[in-house]
Amino acid sequence: MKSLLAAFFVLAFVIAPAFGQKIVSQIAAKVNKDIILASEVKKAEEEARSEFAESKLKGSQLQQAIDERMKNVLRDLIDKYLVLQEASDLGMDANLEVLKQIEALRVQYNFKNLEELEAAMAKQGTSIEDVKDSIRYKNLRSQVFHREVTGKIVITTEEMRKYYEAHKQDFDRPPGVSIGMIAVATDGLSATEAQEKRKTMDDALAAIKKGEDFEDTAHKYSEDPSAADGGAIGFFEKMPDGTYGLASPEMETVVAKLTKGQTTDVLSNPQNKTLIILKLLDRHDGGILPFELAQMEIYSMLLDERAEPRVREFLTKLRAEGFVEVTTGFTDTGASTKAVRAADTALPRESKD
Repeated sequence: MKSLLAAFFVLAFVIAPAFGQKIVSQIAAKVNKDIILASEVKKAEEEARSEFAESKLKGSQLQQAIDERMKNVLRDLIDKYLVLQEASDLGMDANLEVLKQIEALRVQYNFKNLEELEAAMAKQGTSIEDVKDSIRYKNLRSQVFHREVTGKIVITTEEMRKYYEAHKQDFDRPPGVSIGMIAVATDGLSATEAQEKRKTMDDALAAIKKGEDFEDTAHKYSEDPSAADGGAIGFFEKMPDGTYGLASPEMETVVAKLTKGQTTDVLSNPQNKTLIILKLLDRHDGGILPFELAQMEIYSMLLDERAEPRVREFLTKLRAEGFVEVTTGFTDTGASTKAVRAADTALPRESKD
């Protein structure tokens, strides 16, 4: 169950703010129409400290990392409110993604229904609503940043190849396979519901056979979280026993027979009661990854590198355009270093059309 909790909390930096009624407490900051309580800051600090409990860092390095995180806790909470408010202004929604990822967690950890999953979370002191809020925030954050920041960043193949040539030794990998997957869950469904899921997968397979891009098909049909990445579930290194550490022996058998670019028919995975379609994106025999296999990893690295300062600039801009007031004794490390008068900015968000 320890790994189950870990899966929940990689979904966001800190627990997403609740927008319902709040117990009266000292106000740490006002963010447009919302407030952040001192108790929320304290809770976020406790959550952050708990993450460091299993850190591999030791001594001064660990303390430095903790200190850095602690000083940015209020900044991160203000960022969350601003992003959620921006998503609301833009009419963005993440309800479907919440449902898909909660269902994926249920299937992954073999719970018969959502009630069992919720009960397991409760035993660990975790609210399913907190998990849903985390999933929702992560998805909305991704949507907002893609629209305003990352979607405007252009990384050319030439730039990626140049990086690859300069860092080839960093891509030395053991033998393995890169796999794509489209999956839907059938556990606990009625015969009629299961048949509808089968039809979904048959439609997905028919689309692929007609020439539709696998990534586009995964985005459209898959219920697995990997759908956000076009179905790519990663690079699996070959283990000493010759397997790749996949979810089931059936998947191991099928993948061993696939050739590069080949897609399976609709398969049934009895381990977690899912229907799946697999594609062998590539097979690596060991050594330096070819550029084609390393390309996705390079793209992600370059995108993260370029996006980080631009994301910070965007969040600072949201502060200037709205109204953020921090109570004395608290510090927003994300605030602009330049003084901004209220009269020089747009109206507070609640007054916008």
